[in-house]
Amino acid sequence: MDKIQPYLDYFAVHPSWALAVIFLIAFGEALLVIGLVVPSTAVLVGAGALVGTGKLDFWPVMIAATLGCIAGDQVSFWAGRFFGERLKTMWPLSAYPHLLAKGEDFVRLHGGKSIALGRFVPGIKAVVPGIAGMFGMGQVFFLSINIASGIVWAFAHLLPGIILGQALAFAGELSGRLLIILLLLLVLLGVGGWLIRIFSAILTPYRKALQGRIARWARATGNRPMRRFARAIAPENPRSVLILLSLLLGLIAVFVFGDIVSGRMIKSAVGNVDYALFNLFANLRNANADELFIRITMLGDDIVLYATALGAVVWLLLQRNWRAALATVLMVAIAKAIVMIFCGFMGAHEPAFADVSTMAQNFRLPSAHAVMAGVVFGCFMILASRSMARWSQALVAAACGIIVLSISFSRLYLGVNWLSDIVAGLMLAAIITTIYGVAIETLPSRRIKPLGLIVSGLVAFMLAGALHITSSYEHNEQRYAARDRMISYPLSAWLSTSWKGAQLRRMDMAGNPEEVFIVQWLGPLPPLQTALESAGFKPLPKWTWSDSFLYLDPHAPLDRLPPKPALHEGLKAKLTAVESQPQNNTARHTVRVFASNFQVTSVISAPVYLVSLTQETLHPRFNLFSIPMGHVASPTESQEFLSKLLASPQVEKIAVETFGDQTVTILQPKP
Repeated sequence: MDKIQPYLDYFAVHPSWALAVIFLIAFGEALLVIGLVVPSTAVLVGAGALVGTGKLDFWPVMIAATLGCIAGDQVSFWAGRFFGERLKTMWPLSAYPHLLAKGEDFVRLHGGKSIALGRFVPGIKAVVPGIAGMFGMGQVFFLSINIASGIVWAFAHLLPGIILGQALAFAGELSGRLLIILLLLLVLLGVGGWLIRIFSAILTPYRKALQGRIARWARATGNRPMRRFARAIAPENPRSVLILLSLLLGLIAVFVFGDIVSGRMIKSAVGNVDYALFNLFANLRNANADELFIRITMLGDDIVLYATALGAVVWLLLQRNWRAALATVLMVAIAKAIVMIFCGFMGAHEPAFADVSTMAQNFRLPSAHAVMAGVVFGCFMILASRSMARWSQALVAAACGIIVLSISFSRLYLGVNWLSDIVAGLMLAAIITTIYGVAIETLPSRRIKPLGLIVSGLVAFMLAGALHITSSYEHNEQRYAARDRMISYPLSAWLSTSWKGAQLRRMDMAGNPEEVFIVQWLGPLPPLQTALESAGFKPLPKWTWSDSFLYLDPHAPLDRLPPKPALHEGLKAKLTAVESQPQNNTARHTVRVFASNFQVTSVISAPVYLVSLTQETLHPRFNLFSIPMGHVASPTESQEFLSKLLASPQVEKIAVETFGDQTVTILQPKP
C-alpha cells in the first residue's frame, strides 16, 4: 500500500494528469484496429474506483471518458469516409480481413444501431465506425448516435469501479492489505484479457491454416476415429478453436509439469520465487481476506468437488449418456490416484518455522486442491460447452476458470501451498482434461443437454459448499490461521522501553495513523470486559456484513447502529464496547481493543492488548443512509474514561508512559 498510495495522492493533487490519461485511453480504444490492444476496461474501472473513493470528481472523469470515446469513433468514421474502399488495403486493416468482414456484416445487419451496439462487442467495435464511414453513413446521423452511445459506454465502464470505490469508502476501515490483494486480482484479470485479445487477433489466420492442414492429414489416414477427429479440428467446426487450444495447453502443460517435478526431484528444495511469494502473502494477510479465502479454499475440498462431479454424472446417467458419465468418473478417480502417488513420492517441503504436524500435508507437489478443482471443473466445462454457441462456451469456460483460479489463489494467499505446487497442480489438471476433452469429442453432442448439466452441477456445488462451510468453517479457521510468532519481553523490560515497540496509533487502510491507543492492557480479556461493563460500556457482538443494512435507515437513532468495523494492521478488534450518552442521542464513546504480537512474562505470560477510545456522532447522508463517524477522543474524555476504568476492582495501574505528545497508561488485572 505504501507504493500505491503516492500515485493515488498524486492524482488527487494533480487530477489533470488523470483526466488526460482517461481521455487518451478512451480515445485510443475507439480508433481503428488500435482499439484491439488498448486496455480501456481495466483503466476506466480503475478510474471509477478513484471516483468512488473520493480521489477524483465524477463529472470531470465522466466528461473525459465520454469525449475520448466520441472523438476516437469520429476520427475512425472520418477515415472511412475519406479513404472509402481503399481502407481495406491499407495497413493495419489489411492484416485483419476477417475482422473487416465481420464488421461489414454487423453494420449491414444492424444499420445505424451498429454504432451503439458495436461499442460493446469485443473485436468488431474497433472497425465499426470506419466501416460506417466507408458505407457512406451521414455525418449528422452518425454523430447523434456516437454522442448518445458514448455517454452510455463511458458510464457503463466507470460504474463498476465507482461501486467498488464506494464499497471501500463505505466500509471505511477495510485493511489496505486486502485492498492490495483485490487490486492485484483486478490487474491480473484486466491484463490477461488484454493479452488474449491481442494474440487472438494476430494468430487467427495462422491458426485456421494449421487446422486445415491437420484436418486434411487426419482424413487421409482413412481411420474412422481419425476422420472424426478431422471433422472436429476442421476450421468450419465452431468448437475447433476450443479443441486446438486444449491440445496446445495440454502440450505446454506436459513440459511445464515435467520441468517443475524434475526440478524438485533434482534440487530437493523449493525455489526463491516460492519463498518470495510465501513471505509476500504472509505480510498481506488480514482478517477480512482470511475469512474470504478460507471459504474459497474450502470450496476446493474433496467433499465439495466430489459432490459437483456427482451432480454432473447423475445428469449424464439420466440422459443415458453412459460413456460420458463413465469417462467423467474415470478422470476424477485417475486425478485423485495421481495426487496420492505424487504426495507419497515427492515428500513435503514446508517452511522451517511451520508446524509440521498441520502444514506438511499441504506443502506437497502437486497441490491437491489445484489438481482436483482443475479436473472437476475442466471436465464440467468440456461437457457443458458442447452444443453451445461460441459466446456461451466462453462464458462457461470463464466461470469454471474463475472458480479454479480462485481456489488456487486462496491456497497461495493462505500460505499452505508453494507457487510451484499450485502451478504443477494446474498443469496436471490441464493434461488430464485435455485427454478427456479429445476423447469426449467422439460422443454425439446432441445427447448432452448443457443447460440441465449446468444446473445440476451448479446446484450440487453450491449446496455441498454451503453445507461444508457451515459445518466446518471454525475448524478450518484454526487450521489456516496465520502462524505469527509472539514476541516476548520480561515485564521489567517492557515497562522500561519495549512498550514503545507496540503501535501507539491505529493504522487505517492507507497506513495513516488514526486514534491513539491510550491504554496497553497486559493480560486476558475477560477482566477488562468486566471493568468496561462496570464503567458503563456495553460490549457488542462481532460485527458482520449484515449489520451494514442497519445503516440504510437515515432516521435510525445512534443506539441502534453498531460502530463501523475498524481494523488495526489488518486485524479486527477483539472487543468493542459502546457507552451511550442519554443526554445526547447523536453522540457516544466507543472502545476498541486490538490484539498485538507482543506478550510480557512475569509469573505467567500475558498478551498485550491495545485500547483506543473514540467519540462517535451520527451523520445522516442525503436522507438515504446514516453512518456513525468516529473522532479522536479529547484529552479530557480520555482522562474521564481512565478514571472510570481504574475505579473498577478488576484493574490495576502499572505505569503511565509518555512518548512525545502521546501518553499511554499500562494496566493489568488485579491479582
